[in-house]
Amino acid sequence: MSAVEKVRVRRARASLTVAAIFALLSFGAVPAEAASPPAFSVLVPIVASGSSSDLIDASKMSRLVSPGGSWAQLTSAAISHGATIAIDSRIVASITALGKSAPAPVSAWLASVTRSRPIYLPWGNADPFLIADTGPSFRVSTIQLSEISGVPSADIIGWPTGRAGDTQILGIAEKLGFGRLIAGDEMFPGLANAYSSAASAVIAEAVGPVSGDDPVTVAAHFRDSSNGLLTVVLPRDPASIDGKRVVAFLNALFQGSEKSIRFVPAEVASGAIVTFHDVPSDTIQSLMSQHRLDRQVSEMALDPRAITTPRLRQLCVIAGLVATSRFPVAARAHTRTAKTYEDFVSFSVGSDFTVLANSAELPLTITNNSTTDITVNARVNALSGIVSIPTPNQTIMVPSGASAQVTVPMISVANGKTSLRATLTTTSGIVISDPVFIEIEVQAEWESITLVAFIAIVASIMGIGIARTIRDRRRRS
Repeated sequence: MSAVEKVRVRRARASLTVAAIFALLSFGAVPAEAASPPAFSVLVPIVASGSSSDLIDASKMSRLVSPGGSWAQLTSAAISHGATIAIDSRIVASITALGKSAPAPVSAWLASVTRSRPIYLPWGNADPFLIADTGPSFRVSTIQLSEISGVPSADIIGWPTGRAGDTQILGIAEKLGFGRLIAGDEMFPGLANAYSSAASAVIAEAVGPVSGDDPVTVAAHFRDSSNGLLTVVLPRDPASIDGKRVVAFLNALFQGSEKSIRFVPAEVASGAIVTFHDVPSDTIQSLMSQHRLDRQVSEMALDPRAITTPRLRQLCVIAGLVATSRFPVAARAHTRTAKTYEDFVSFSVGSDFTVLANSAELPLTITNNSTTDITVNARVNALSGIVSIPTPNQTIMVPSGASAQVTVPMISVANGKTSLRATLTTTSGIVISDPVFIEIEVQAEWESITLVAFIAIVASIMGIGIARTIRDRRRRS
């Protein structure tokens, strides 16, 4: 099927969906003269596009909030029509981090959003069911999301996609703080305050950047066919939304006696019925396995957040793409470029070492490339009986961005060549890097041999001298 044919099929499918929804809305409706004015609860998400960096730079935000920018258009339309804004907490954290250096239009824009009492989304609009899909010790809670964004944990509302999770995940997510969710009726059938998934899909088609549907016509159909409360959401993916088309849709939706009702997140308990589909389980497991490794790596840091915060922020951005076609590629890229223990701390091994005594001390340098002090265990073992290591384990603190030296005592047992095996572990015993091998040559008896030889030479010289003296005396006598 060609690309053109796919577009035609998609448009035909959207048209059929529109017809079905409007037929459903119209079925059983009271006569027009007795119909009550329709009410709409519309959620307008303002989400940052995915990127590898933690924060959004000021120049990008300035463009987005300038006249004609997508954030400016969405905000103005939402506030003027009483729609509810859902803002990515990553945006809030980025502006807060700029402080007084934040551009005035950006600060003013955030102030206007804050006054509208928005809903705060997890960092990167992360799917709460995805970031809960790992072992109990490594799940991401609203408390951790609050730590990386500065938004109070009680204000963070999850928006599940239905593409990540299983029958147990709802209870887990609730314990992690996600008791309130932006929930669709397709995933949560029969749940109070759930938005209409079918109607939201029609709107998404109409406000997309390459849509063939007229947003004004779609809004008019909704307005004319509804006589109750209809709760809908706009697309959560910024790549799937066109600001101008959203403005046109909201302007057409609210033209007369229609009223806007504030969007209320659904209260979800572990016993609720939930439907999952299209679960990319292998990709999710790989992504969360890397998150588990990130948490383990952080155990060696004096300030674990220096390691976990950037990685958790990146994870959330990837988790926000789970419902898009970009998710598998983004997840694999995140895993491939992940930093491991060796990227933070490692041995700096020099040349081979020669032991010329019965006992010696081997200096090993450990380098810390991270932004926090790191505590590690250095373990050194001999691979043969030529040398003995009386203290194989030593704990050492390596300052941030610096090196530290650990001295390994050795006792020579015999002459010859051998190797020492050096490894680094966390204080809990997790191996940090591949072992490093140091070649050792032992020549431990040279002192005694040299001393004997020296004594023999001195004795020989003295003997020769004494013999000559005796001989001379005999000649004189």
